Amino acid sequence: MALLYLLLSILFSTVINLIFRWFKEFKVQKFQAIVINYLVCFTMGYSFSDHKNIIENMQAAWFPYCILLGFVFVGIFFSMALTTEKLGISVTAVSGKMSVVIPVLFAYLFFNESLTILFFIGLILSLLSIYFISLKQDLVIDRKYFMLPVVVFLGGGAIDTSLKVLTSTYVNVSSDTISYSIFLGAFFAGLSLFILRNKGNFKIFEFKSIQAGILLGVPNYFSIYFLLKAIGSYSESSALVFGLNNIGIVILSTLLSMLIFKETLSRGNKIGIAMALLSIVLIAYAS
Repeated sequence: MALLYLLLSILFSTVINLIFRWFKEFKVQKFQAIVINYLVCFTMGYSFSDHKNIIENMQAAWFPYCILLGFVFVGIFFSMALTTEKLGISVTAVSGKMSVVIPVLFAYLFFNESLTILFFIGLILSLLSIYFISLKQDLVIDRKYFMLPVVVFLGGGAIDTSLKVLTSTYVNVSSDTISYSIFLGAFFAGLSLFILRNKGNFKIFEFKSIQAGILLGVPNYFSIYFLLKAIGSYSESSALVFGLNNIGIVILSTLLSMLIFKETLSRGNKIGIAMALLSIVLIAYAS
């Protein structure tokens, strides 16, 4: 079952990248769709959970972390959507999944886990891979978007690290309770930002964006749900879980972007993807 959880997480995470690409095709209001998406995620998680006492959850010591993580989710999800629109699916997949470096560094710095020379080689390769995969021929990119892959990289690492810390610290709390609480926090965060940004004017919500948010919410919920399940099944080998998960998403996202959207890869892009896969293998093995 553990391998099945991992494969399902890879599949649903890849579907998210594809949907972000379709946002561009159908001119979807990204932020509106992301807010609705998290409402859908919370609703699904709460419906499937056996632990439905929200008041009790809100009083728990771990709940404020879910709210804080919710803000991170919203910001990184928006950055991922923007990166996919401006730079392509492969860039989003690679920059997001290279974030496996961050939870490993966190474990080294704060939990005194040892690291080998293989890890540092993998770290260098991962940073180089983001540069090479971001090189796009015949694509004019506004300078203000150059930092998007870095934001996705850092944010993805923050999310992976936080999920690991939450599941490790609060082992008595079920993964489905943590996941739907994070989604609730993300919905609160997104809704608050929307209200501030638009002065409470909900009339500007487009029906198309609501539909897109529902379409995005289903795979988003299951990607996190099955990742938490996989982490729980491989509790002593979380680096391996992150490594395999990230490799799978990079490969599948890149292949599907080429097949469905006809995205082309330059020689530099292919070198970047090869570096990314090798770095993930080295980091996971070294951990």
